[in-house]
Order: sequence, then structure tokens, then C-alpha cells
Amino acid sequence: MFAIGLIYFLYGLIEYFIIGKGGDEGRSEHGRELFLQSIVWFVLALIVFAAVAFFGFLSTVTFNPGSVTTPTMPTGGANVEERESILEVPNAPTR
Repeated sequence: MFAIGLIYFLYGLIEYFIIGKGGDEGRSEHGRELFLQSIVWFVLALIVFAAVAFFGFLSTVTFNPGSVTTPTMPTGGANVEERESILEVPNAPTR
């Protein structure tokens, strides 16, 4: 679709600026119409591309409400007074 829009754009460019500027008003108007059609083709191609990308994204999303689990806090917690596994920092002031 992008290729069709590009072909319409290039042909409209030739019709409007090269052939139409030679005094042929009909060809110049036809070139202008081709410009407008190329814009329509580009927008249509963009919409199709966005739809395909969106449906491709939707195919990767899974939603299973039964498998959702709530997080729980670990039991026991951390004991701040245990200093066995903490290495002393040299030249650090003590409390």
C-alpha cells in the first residue's frame, strides 16, 4: 500500500510540475488529484499497519484472572542485631 501511494505521488509530481506547467491545465489538475489520492493511500496504509501491529500486540497479551496471587510478607523478618555475617569496615567510627 505504501508502494501504491508512492507511485501515485511520483506520477502526480510528474503530471503537476513537469507536464502541467507546460500549459496543459487538464494534466495539471489530474496531477493535483493524484497528489490527493497518494495522501489517501498513505493514510490507508498507515491505518492497516497500525491495525496489524495492534492485533499482533494483542496476541502476546494473556489475561487469566484466576492465576493472580497476592503478595505476602515473609515471616520472621530481619534481625538487625545479628552481626555475624556483617563485615567490619576498616577505619569506620563505631557507635
